Amino acid sequence: MAWPSLLPYYVQCRKILCERAKQNRKITYGELAEALGLPSPKQDWKTVLDRISEDEVKRTGRDLTLVVVYSQGPAKGLSRYFSNVRGGQKPRTTGLDPRNQSQRQQYESELQNVFAAYANVSC
Repeated sequence: MAWPSLLPYYVQCRKILCERAKQNRKITYGELAEALGLPSPKQDWKTVLDRISEDEVKRTGRDLTLVVVYSQGPAKGLSRYFSNVRGGQKPRTTGLDPRNQSQRQQYESELQNVFAAYANVSC
């Protein structure tokens, strides 16, 4: 099934993610879908999250989309991917392996950097 682009939700989605980061809180795909009024967490998230990722790295130096996490499974509480946009690569180029402790620690460390960067950002 082809999912429609979520780009029309860009402003609303960014605001939700920004507010969560200011609260030092993650948000699951299901919670994000519900907050956006979408019927299912199964969406083509890359259509909006990639754009937010790229724009926010330019704006703050941090990838705001790292606050979006899985609600279950081996990657529960983890983001879908590491953002490589700070290194000049496109988002989603390096997957986050939930079994890799080093990657998990790097993700959690970078997430704390996101929380710190958004503490005083206007959403």
